[in-house]
Amino acid sequence: MTRRSMLLLLGVGLARPNRAATTPEEEALRRKEKLILHSPRPLDLETPPEMLDSWITPNSRFFVRSHFYIPQVEAGKWELSIEGLVQKPVKLNLEQIRRMPQFERVITMECAGNGRSYFEPRVAGIQWRKGAVGTARWKGVRLKDVLAQAVLKPEAKHISFDGADTGLVTAPDFVRSVPVAKCLHPDTLLATHMNGVPLPLEHGFPLRLITPGWEGAACVKWLAKMTAAPDEADGFFMKTAYRYPTRPVKPGEAVDAKDMAAITSLAVKSLITRASGPVEGVAWAGEADITRVEVSLDGRKTWQEAKLGSDKAPFAWRRFRLDAKPSGAVFARATDSQGRTQPTTPAWNPSGYLHNTPDSAPRPEALKLATALPPGEGLSIAREKCLPCHDHTIIVGQRLDPGRWTREVEKMMRWGSPVSEKEKDVLARYLAENFK
Repeated sequence: MTRRSMLLLLGVGLARPNRAATTPEEEALRRKEKLILHSPRPLDLETPPEMLDSWITPNSRFFVRSHFYIPQVEAGKWELSIEGLVQKPVKLNLEQIRRMPQFERVITMECAGNGRSYFEPRVAGIQWRKGAVGTARWKGVRLKDVLAQAVLKPEAKHISFDGADTGLVTAPDFVRSVPVAKCLHPDTLLATHMNGVPLPLEHGFPLRLITPGWEGAACVKWLAKMTAAPDEADGFFMKTAYRYPTRPVKPGEAVDAKDMAAITSLAVKSLITRASGPVEGVAWAGEADITRVEVSLDGRKTWQEAKLGSDKAPFAWRRFRLDAKPSGAVFARATDSQGRTQPTTPAWNPSGYLHNTPDSAPRPEALKLATALPPGEGLSIAREKCLPCHDHTIIVGQRLDPGRWTREVEKMMRWGSPVSEKEKDVLARYLAENFK
């Protein structure tokens, strides 16, 4: 075993000298109740739709999306720095932030990849079904109040946000940027609390950016640094990932990153949480309001308008209910204040973002993944070169064609995986034969 391989193993805890010690991921799993596990480390958990049966999603039921491992953050040593195009660079500790005026907002958060598993052809990434979404009461300080302390220079048009999590080996740091106009919105928060308690570690303790109505990746966790700049951040997670085509594309068509724009607001969408008389669910639309939800009880032949729940807030989902007994396949579709209605056919994109066709019930069963990688040529390479950084579940959840598997392996090689050119072909073939 090389020194580099040993360091990788130590990094994921496979060679911890004291196995009784737990990782943040293991601690988080103990707090979550019966969520769908896509990956234990990095931790990715999905909420079964039937558990999203309230306006506020309890922390124990709230989905978790992680790009890298959960960082250990000591509240007493943590600080937030604001730098770049500012007149007065600022550093704030947690106590200083808590002494500032506090605000609470009810906001729905959804991963941009929610629904990815329903795209055809299949695309790479966490194979979310429907439950990478939730609504919480977020409490903290307004971002505009924090920026006012640093005083933005006129040429500052974007703020980049960097958390305490770091990429593995040579994987790029997770940095997202947000236009200043959105940063100055009075409902954009730096949250310290979630549903009345300090942020759980898996949800970003001690500080998380909340960009209301925008996709979840823009809500950076474990926030440690903000940088004012004239342009959008140029890292991988802005220039390549979380981008959406600026033109219609055919299913399966590749799109150059320069022909895409960063995803911002969420699409109009509905989710059925109960389908056996009455029909119940939730609907949301990012920065817009839900104005109508219709339900079909006969396989989309006819539609009836559902009653919207009384609980409402800007940027939060609305519950809906139809007191009727289904006679066939049940569907729900929502319309928002911008006049958008869920489309019959999803707009295909190569990353599987913003799937939002009318929701259907009954739903497919929860993912049932293999408990280990199957035998075959390439297994030893996968074990030695993939598993030090990824759990097997994130691998077996993919269903990609040979070309897409090759591109995924090449990406991992760029990010530091010690796979040789010769091993690349063997590994890609092994993955394509077993997970297609």
